[in-house]
Amino acid sequence: MRICILSMQNVQNFGSLLQSYSLKKILETLGHTVSFIDIEPNAEDNLLAQENVEDYSHECGVGGVFAKLKKIDKYAVNRLRIRKLADEQDLAFNAFRKNVLKIDKGCNDEEFDYCVIGSDEVFNCNVASSWGFTSQLFGNVRQAKRVITYAASCGSTTYAKLADGVKERIRESFTKISAFSVRDKNTEEFVYNLTQTKPNLNLDPTLVDVLDDEMNETQLPMDLPEHYCVVYSYYNRINSEEEIKNITEFCKKMKWDIVTIGAPQMWIRNHLVLDPFQMLKVFQNADFVITDTFHGTIFSAKYAKRFATITRASNRNKMTDLVERLKVKAHLISSMRELEQAYYCEKDQSAIDEVIGKEREKALLYLKENLRV
Repeated sequence: MRICILSMQNVQNFGSLLQSYSLKKILETLGHTVSFIDIEPNAEDNLLAQENVEDYSHECGVGGVFAKLKKIDKYAVNRLRIRKLADEQDLAFNAFRKNVLKIDKGCNDEEFDYCVIGSDEVFNCNVASSWGFTSQLFGNVRQAKRVITYAASCGSTTYAKLADGVKERIRESFTKISAFSVRDKNTEEFVYNLTQTKPNLNLDPTLVDVLDDEMNETQLPMDLPEHYCVVYSYYNRINSEEEIKNITEFCKKMKWDIVTIGAPQMWIRNHLVLDPFQMLKVFQNADFVITDTFHGTIFSAKYAKRFATITRASNRNKMTDLVERLKVKAHLISSMRELEQAYYCEKDQSAIDEVIGKEREKALLYLKENLRV
């Protein structure tokens, strides 16, 4: 069958691109022809949500990534250098979309047998975004005859936070979805409260997909330090003096270089421009990974030798659920002061692989059963 994926493949980060790639690959292994369609903003829908919109931009520092913040003025020279590297990384992301995901804007006006909504935070309608609240992400997909979801997430949005008008619009839109798959407990409760139906609970596509071939065909970048710690976060989100001090002192003690990938931190000089598969190799080869993102935690659990993950207000719901389901709760820290403790916590890879293996079977069964004419 012809299937379209409605997701966040146009967001500039490794997690969004790889979850799009993995879901496409899984669907193709089941014999389907797969394309991507774009999120379509809806002004009427968005007006319903305006009073409840939450903005977490403060986590990355006031005034934007490259603003002349007083607390990072001493990194001004590095900031200028990083701007160029960030532009190069965006070009690498765009190349991946074109050459690997094969995204064709013409698909937005085609007709498909099914649309799969997900993965990623497609239900996170209370958080500021370029598209705002649109009922398309909740089932009103004009391009498809039938709609299901796979590993959809609400992110920081909860049922209790929804405005009454938004609840009714989502409840109405959900009637057009024939099967629900979500990736965390918060989203499971969200869907149940709106439909009185318990959805399937599935892992993110980047977890259930096997990317061994892609990684084996990929080389590490030539400029990679011999021993290094990866700091993986959103743009400049790790910006407090205390967190910077904790990370730099620990890495100095361990004699590691510090590198960023994906998005820069203004205080770290060594920023690597990579394609998504190189990124996984860099995680695999790292002495240590420090992350505060959902997909950074996934990549660490699957590939890194040792890692620490910390939650933020914007991702606490999904991160807490993820570390419990993957059995990596011991790697979750509440402060960067606990980095050394996390480093000496050995990862139980066999337990992680067992969870992933069972969840892969569940994912394939769900998709096979619900993608039928």
